[in-house]
Amino acid sequence: MNAMRPLILLSLLTVSAGAQNLGFSKAKESAAADFDRSKEDLSKVQATISKEKEPLNRELASLEEKLRQLQDQYAPLTREVDAAELNFSNLKAQVKLATEENSYLTNILDEYTKGFESKVHVSEMQLYKAELDKAKMASENDKTPLKERFMTQVGLLRASITRLGEIIGGTIFAGKAVDSQGFVLDGKFALVGPMAIFSTIDGKSAGIAMPQVGSAMPIVRSITPEINQAISVLANTGKGLLPLDGSLGAAIKDFVQKHSLLDTYKHGGPIMHPLLLVSILVFGTAIERIFFILREKKRRKPRDVLVLLDSVEAGNFDSAISVGKKSNDYVARALSHALEHVETNITDALSLAASLEIKRFKRGFFVLDTGMTIAPLLGLLGTVTGMMASFAAIGGDMGAPTAITGGIAEALIATAFGLVIAMTGLVPFNYLNNMVEDAEHELEVAASKLELIIEKNKKHEEELRHRHRQMIASEDSKTSGAFVSQATVPA
Repeated sequence: MNAMRPLILLSLLTVSAGAQNLGFSKAKESAAADFDRSKEDLSKVQATISKEKEPLNRELASLEEKLRQLQDQYAPLTREVDAAELNFSNLKAQVKLATEENSYLTNILDEYTKGFESKVHVSEMQLYKAELDKAKMASENDKTPLKERFMTQVGLLRASITRLGEIIGGTIFAGKAVDSQGFVLDGKFALVGPMAIFSTIDGKSAGIAMPQVGSAMPIVRSITPEINQAISVLANTGKGLLPLDGSLGAAIKDFVQKHSLLDTYKHGGPIMHPLLLVSILVFGTAIERIFFILREKKRRKPRDVLVLLDSVEAGNFDSAISVGKKSNDYVARALSHALEHVETNITDALSLAASLEIKRFKRGFFVLDTGMTIAPLLGLLGTVTGMMASFAAIGGDMGAPTAITGGIAEALIATAFGLVIAMTGLVPFNYLNNMVEDAEHELEVAASKLELIIEKNKKHEEELRHRHRQMIASEDSKTSGAFVSQATVPA
């Protein structure tokens, strides 16, 4: 059995190999047939494509030709569009630049319009006010067309250029001005360099034309009669002589605006008279008191005080009193007076004597204190009266600005003078108080020393009181004797 197995396997492999070869042959034939059919189909498709491609190629060539013709036809238009776009961009840039330039010029003209009034003399505003108002109105109104605004400002600029041509060498024009009393005058202005002069036609009022606060009309400041006459001739005729001012008008303006102390006093109003009286009393009293205290300080002789104290300590009261009476030292005099007028005790006598001396030192202090107190109050009263005058001028006549400013000046001048009196009087007053305190201290020290010496021996104080009673008795007898002699004279 085992020997037959290999033979059986071999025979089976042979049969399967033959069957397999038979299957491959059939598959090959089938594939070859499919391939041939595919080639035939491909040939048919290629033939169809070739047949349909020819007209399409002709149509494509025709369309390409039309496209080329259209491109040739529209190429100039494209170039024109590109050029137009470029020109449009350039125009936009130019418009933007022009707008910026226009805004810049408009801003410059706006600034020029705003500053025009400060660049010309106040008297010239009578000539250029209309143009300036139109330019300001156009500049401030946002609804004003730009062209109209620009042309209005250019009109002001042209007027300015015309003005420059006129003022070279001087110019004359008619106008109005206000004199120092507040009256409006008609006359002529003459611009000469930095100065403006004014004169009425009749020449009665002439001077330097200057701006004034709170009014658009210039005020005329008179100088000297000779210069005023020259100003009148020059303003009315255009010819004449005028003093040369090398400071470009500053010297004449300073001369016009300069006020002396007397002018300031006059402008202060009626309240200045009591202020002047108070100042004389305050300063006169202060000077007199200063000289008095300095003289008393110079007369001090501490040696006389020492001699007096030594005499009291030795019990020699006559000598002590004599030294005090002869001495110019106020401390020695006070001690001598206390020794001579002891009624109850030495302490009261010393206090009385010291108070008498201090009273001499403080004489006039009431005037100083009262003057320094009342001076600011008088200045405040002047302020009130000056402001009352200003408000009265406002309510009565709006055309008199000098009256308004005059009242305010009166108020300020009176207040300033009152404060000056109080402040300048305070310095000597404090100095005098300090000197009086020094004198009080010296009297207190000397009195304390004398009191200590007397208290060492109580009999000294009793002796002094006895001497005082004797002195009073002798004075009474002299007085009664005088009365008797007067009564007997007629007999």
